[in-house]
Amino acid sequence: MTWAARAPGVSATARVLVRAATTTLPSGATRERYRREHLGELSALSRTDQIHYAVGALATSWSLRRALDMEKRMASITIRSPRPLLCRLNLHHRWAQQYNPCGEVYRRCRLCGKDQTGNSGPPPYYVSF
Repeated sequence: MTWAARAPGVSATARVLVRAATTTLPSGATRERYRREHLGELSALSRTDQIHYAVGALATSWSLRRALDMEKRMASITIRSPRPLLCRLNLHHRWAQQYNPCGEVYRRCRLCGKDQTGNSGPPPYYVSF
């Protein structure tokens, strides 16, 4: 005998509506968890409120499935760690000397990868007259 069959004080109509609502959810532990959760909520309501709750659960079951699918996809995405706070605020970088393919020297932050620009000398195409 399943937990749904033993749920005290839940009307048969509300049970059928909850079963229909949770059928759209992914099978397995997720479906059973939401079924038990809905039946737990129903057991604290009056008969009329049980029907209203169960109809609402049925009406929003596809939205819940989309949210669960999105959650599963989001869990599989690797999120890159953000740049350090001081780098983002442009307050402090850890500059290291680097070389471009032509062998010229420039400075790049070891933490965030930002190239150093600024007044470190004349512009590259500086022409004196």
